[in-house]
Amino acid sequence: MLASRSSAIAPAPDAPGKHRVEALRVSESRYRRLFEAARDGILLINAETAQIEDVNPYLIEMLGYSHAEFLGKKLWDVGSFSDRLESKAMFAELQARGYVRYESLPLKTKAGAEVQVEFVSNIYDCDGIKVIQCNIRNIAERKQLEDQMRQLALYDSLTELPNRRLLHDRLGQTMAASKRWGCHAALMYVDLDNFKMLNDAHGHAAGDLLLVEAAQRLKSCVRELDTVARVGGDEFVIILSDLSADKVKATTMAEVTAQKVRIKLTWPYLLTIRHGGKADAAVEYRCTASIGVALFFNHEGSQEDIVGRADVAMYQAKAAGPNLIRFFEAQA
Repeated sequence: MLASRSSAIAPAPDAPGKHRVEALRVSESRYRRLFEAARDGILLINAETAQIEDVNPYLIEMLGYSHAEFLGKKLWDVGSFSDRLESKAMFAELQARGYVRYESLPLKTKAGAEVQVEFVSNIYDCDGIKVIQCNIRNIAERKQLEDQMRQLALYDSLTELPNRRLLHDRLGQTMAASKRWGCHAALMYVDLDNFKMLNDAHGHAAGDLLLVEAAQRLKSCVRELDTVARVGGDEFVIILSDLSADKVKATTMAEVTAQKVRIKLTWPYLLTIRHGGKADAAVEYRCTASIGVALFFNHEGSQEDIVGRADVAMYQAKAAGPNLIRFFEAQA
């Protein structure tokens, strides 16, 4: 009787695999939601045929192709991957390694714009089919931030000229080139003579305007291969590369550039000074510079030696001037 009652109230056994099927359905539904909502592009490729099985909305938005323009195509038949040789080689690498990472990969949108992406792939089995899942992240903002950080690290924020750190690198390159090619180079130290008077009379905003204008004038005096850097408040350094193997000719070339710099810096500066709540003030200011020049050749001395020689020559020019040029001459 108890056995009979127990049988009457016992639940009927589940159909075979019902829980497994339901769990799979939930898992697939969850994956689909993640796939659709992901803020990275996702590209699913058949690992045997290179045929695109699926793409998510973010990749469609990023590259500008419709869902239909992706599906069923070979990887290299889509415009963003249309370089056949490169894409076939890329696919072969995906097949062979499964996990592949490209820190920065340029892709073209349908409109022809280039977008830098981080590309990461993995390979897995899906119902007996090998699938390569490619996660494609737009890194334009990150690259922009990296460029901004590099700008801050290597360039003067006011004049946008190279700072001391980048100057050090450029001087090292110039010294190496001088040794390799047997040509003289020169370092020019430029110090504005009466800059403090402008700051005292009209404030630092006026001084900043003059420094920006002076930086542009200095750049206009040199070649593309030369370097103009700001190393202090009103101090600039110019590296003249690849002058001549002959010291006399190299000295003449450096002197011509130094005279060009000296003359251009004497031109009047027309500064528009803006004061909050007041009318703009127009100021005409004249400023000269003392310039020291040191020639160098084939690693004669260290970077500190070369900069020091030009600095000594600059102070000699300032003491005798202002508005003069002096070349460094070693004491006998």
